Amino acid sequence: MKKRTLRNSLLAIGGTLLVAIVIWQLTKTYTSAEPLSETDAIDLVEKLYSGENTEVSRAGDFYKIKFEIDSGIYQIDVDRKTGDITNLTKLTQEPQEKTEAEIKEILAKEQTGDIKTIEKKHEEDETYYFATVINGDTESTYKLHAKTGEIVDVVQNKQQTQNPPETMPTTPKPPTETIQQITEQQAIEIALQHVQGFVDDVEFEEEAGQYYYFVEVETNQGVDKTVQIHPISGEVITIVLED
Repeated sequence: MKKRTLRNSLLAIGGTLLVAIVIWQLTKTYTSAEPLSETDAIDLVEKLYSGENTEVSRAGDFYKIKFEIDSGIYQIDVDRKTGDITNLTKLTQEPQEKTEAEIKEILAKEQTGDIKTIEKKHEEDETYYFATVINGDTESTYKLHAKTGEIVDVVQNKQQTQNPPETMPTTPKPPTETIQQITEQQAIEIALQHVQGFVDDVEFEEEAGQYYYFVEVETNQGVDKTVQIHPISGEVITIVLED
């Protein structure tokens, strides 16, 4: 009888110890969870948004993390205890396109000529201003990014003088003789002599009061070049590499 009582007592003590151990383990599990570290919070944001961390600060139970992606700079609030993202704020706005007046101010700082024309064009999901500026006998075409105002390209051409140098008198030509203009096909042949490739387009347009042939040639390397040709003399005025 005493043995049975002793056995029951040992079983009761063992059961009590087992319950105590289980409760201790559970208590340890729930109380040992530590708040999110600053490094862990940064890693979490970088994995979620693929951004570059620029600044981290702590406010109470939250980390305030600034990060930068292609669309701008953002701030995220991360809960230290749960790791939850509680707020996402964009800190920068997309820049607005500059006005023609602002473009003129930029050009005025770059050169002293007269602005002849300003035109806005779209190229490959970007917008640019093209401004033609006359400075003495030089005509310059500026290409500026519409949002940043950055000058990305400048093409300069020497204008033909309106008053040619004085020459010795020559025998006047008969009234019936007329000046012949080269044909479009001749302009193409001249262009291909200077730029090897095949012709994409030919235009006959006015520039600075004078008409020219503009022959667009794509080279064997896939590069587009525009050859400007005088319609009377067949002289190549400019060869411009197109973007």
